[in-house]
Amino acid sequence: MAAFIGERDDSMHRSITILFNVCCVVSVAPCLAREPSPRTVVENRFAAVRRHDVEAIVALYANDAVETSPAFCTERSGPEGARRTYTELFQAFPDITDDVTSIVVEGERVAVQFTARSRKPDGSYAFEVPLANFLIVRHGRIVRDDTYFDTHGRPCS
Repeated sequence: MAAFIGERDDSMHRSITILFNVCCVVSVAPCLAREPSPRTVVENRFAAVRRHDVEAIVALYANDAVETSPAFCTERSGPEGARRTYTELFQAFPDITDDVTSIVVEGERVAVQFTARSRKPDGSYAFEVPLANFLIVRHGRIVRDDTYFDTHGRPCS
């Protein structure tokens, strides 16, 4: 009988230990922040661009991010590179908007097709430019941002 009581105590101890561990995991799991998906990060970037919110855009770029564009003479790096890009863009075209027509996601890679537009004071379009943007997102941050469009012979800056 004593052996049976000891076995029952061990079994109860194991059950309580398992139950305690499960409760700990269940109670902590909601507190663990999930990083946003690559699609969400890119959609957030486009939403911030539409609001002309430079700080929100900059926050989406990793410290080691690389940004390329035919409009740049050299690569731009990190959040400060993104800050330069979007500050210059919004200063040059205060009414610029974009219209995303396609997003394709494969793992950490996101391809976006969109059109950028700016209007003249009379409401007509000053320009309408189709663009392709290829991004890599890791750990909720943009680490690579390559944009392609026809510069129509304009020099890089």
